[in-house]
Amino acid sequence: MEDLAHILASAKIFKGFARKAQIGEIVQIMGESEYDDAGILELGDQLLVVSTDGITEDLVKSDPWFAGYYSVLVNVNDVVVKGAKPLGYVNVISSGNRDTRIKIAKGIRAGLDKYDLKLLKGHTHPDSSYEAIDAAVVGIAKRVARSTTAVPGDPIVMAIDLAGSFGIKGWVKCFDSTLKKTKPEISRILSAVRSVIQSGHIEASRDMSAPGILGTLAMLCEASSVGAEIDLGKIPKPENIRLSEWLTSYPAMGFIFAINSEKVLGPLREVGLKTEVVGHFTREMKIKAQLGRASRTFMDLTSESIFGLR
Repeated sequence: MEDLAHILASAKIFKGFARKAQIGEIVQIMGESEYDDAGILELGDQLLVVSTDGITEDLVKSDPWFAGYYSVLVNVNDVVVKGAKPLGYVNVISSGNRDTRIKIAKGIRAGLDKYDLKLLKGHTHPDSSYEAIDAAVVGIAKRVARSTTAVPGDPIVMAIDLAGSFGIKGWVKCFDSTLKKTKPEISRILSAVRSVIQSGHIEASRDMSAPGILGTLAMLCEASSVGAEIDLGKIPKPENIRLSEWLTSYPAMGFIFAINSEKVLGPLREVGLKTEVVGHFTREMKIKAQLGRASRTFMDLTSESIFGLR
């Protein structure tokens, strides 16, 4: 068994975690206060859910096709984990290299086909000095789960598709479980996630992303002004992968929920998501991790901030 102190230290120095601290000064200027996966607008009896995200330049340079594909995937996940059905996609492709632009576009096309999305608008910078793909997805919902509404006592559920494999793209450790799945298989999983949110049994939610599994939990906790106590040994994990490596990975389909009923577990497991209760949220704003008999504090949110707010 790996040493708990080493595992937590590795998660904190991971680039995907550390770079989130640059958000604080920007969002404070913009007036952001919720730090959620997506923005939500009320439109009559429906909710418009919008997410925007960019793919790190390291990944774009390493694999432009994959970057294009993931510009769809990451934004779809942000919308779905709020409870919305994704409908349309927009993007900005930046590269002075024609071959890179073509590969990005082909990756986007594959993602749109896989996730059954309509391309609403695109823009290209063919003379930029950098390589990037930035995108957004819009969806609609009747009910949403936010990142700001977890409360002390809520059980923490992690649901992850483990039927995948690692692909190192720059510093990003992608655990992809989507490329070999069919459109109906992807749709079935995402429909199950939306369904449990619509059931009202999800109090708060966030999809696992670039900061890693612990980093995503930290974002959910800070957004909700709560702490957490989790058992790292209960986190769904592929066999033969070190825990320290797994906690700093990016699962293509991984979700964290605050729940009010274990009725959500069955539907998520039925579609192939490995789903476990791994701990609970606490009033004390500290994220505490347990592994075997060892226990340590990962973050003290009264003095630390993943968003760079302190």
